[in-house]
Amino acid sequence: MQDMLSFSQIGRSGQLTSRKTSHFRLLHEESGIPFSEMVFWDDCNWGDHVGDIHQTLGVVGVRTPNGLNLELFEQGILNWRKQNA
Repeated sequence: MQDMLSFSQIGRSGQLTSRKTSHFRLLHEESGIPFSEMVFWDDCNWGDHVGDIHQTLGVVGVRTPNGLNLELFEQGILNWRKQNA
């Protein structure tokens, strides 16, 4: 999967914090991709980063507390399509 990604923000190094908005702001700055074109899958079990990112930046997301699978991946794409229809 890593070979399919142009930009990746994992962990809390450099300018990153535990709040995912820092990750997405940096991704936006580095890539020039608008928040409205991003999808976020999050396996966090202790907070609702997906809700925070959507409310703050408008990024579509799906919570994946047990990991990402094909169904949840497709759900993220479907949610993005609905928001951008």
